[in-house]
Amino acid sequence: MSDNGSLFTFYALTPLHAGAGDSAGAIDLTVQREKHTEYPVVFSSAMKGSLRCFFEWDGPSETDINAIFGTEGNDQRDSASGKVVFTDAKILLFPVRSSEGVFKWITCPFVIERLKRDLQFIGISRNEAAADNIAFRSPAYASRVILEDFPVAVADGSASSSALFAFLKSLTVPHFFPEDIFRQRLIIVADDIFKTLVTTATQVIARNVLDNDTKKSKNLWYEEVVPADAVFYTIMKPAYRGSDDVMLKLCAKIAGRILQIGGNETIGYGFVKMSHNIAQTPNPVGPEKIKSFD
Repeated sequence: MSDNGSLFTFYALTPLHAGAGDSAGAIDLTVQREKHTEYPVVFSSAMKGSLRCFFEWDGPSETDINAIFGTEGNDQRDSASGKVVFTDAKILLFPVRSSEGVFKWITCPFVIERLKRDLQFIGISRNEAAADNIAFRSPAYASRVILEDFPVAVADGSASSSALFAFLKSLTVPHFFPEDIFRQRLIIVADDIFKTLVTTATQVIARNVLDNDTKKSKNLWYEEVVPADAVFYTIMKPAYRGSDDVMLKLCAKIAGRILQIGGNETIGYGFVKMSHNIAQTPNPVGPEKIKSFD
């Protein structure tokens, strides 16, 4: 496999439901979650399928589409794998209600350390240390902020973690929102608080089917969605050496575009804005020349 690759973040413009096809308690349709962390995720198969739908609607030739995503024939001899490796879209920033400033974006040291580890997959090394319970707003919090039902003591990380803020800013601010909004809303919480909030602070929406004549309920169900304003990241890379041209076509097509991911498109779920290719690859000269973040 090639060492080149691409990193994209995407910002949920509307609630996102990448369904797990399962129920949990009173929730009939849950979102996809990682088994070991319980974090919301969009599995690589869902990412690949959503991107293929976008390409078929507004993409290049069928030949290029098949080169990127592969073909499925009547048997194995007629099928061919695509030339791009897709990975799960993992949560980076999760929006939660706040006692100050409408809502906050939260992340945690585990998420940041995992992102740094994932970047090594495409030849990029980062060394910013992640502390917890810090914010970057000005003026700093007097003592604490309430996130959902959790009072969190927050220290000012503007000086001690300025490199970390710059790293996270490079993943989001140039693509989605102004820096001052990001600075006011970002809080890095402890790992256990983050896990609790991403498992309990998703939206649960009641939906119903009514009888056309009587208008009585025929089928009431509850489905879970990841709230709008969440930010995910995903990594893609060529599956084979010599596939960099295919990666270039993929990256150029989705950079900065609005895509639909997951289910319930006709009721407005899953519309996201893609970043540009943050890793600035593929690069045919090799991983040692890959341009890193600012």
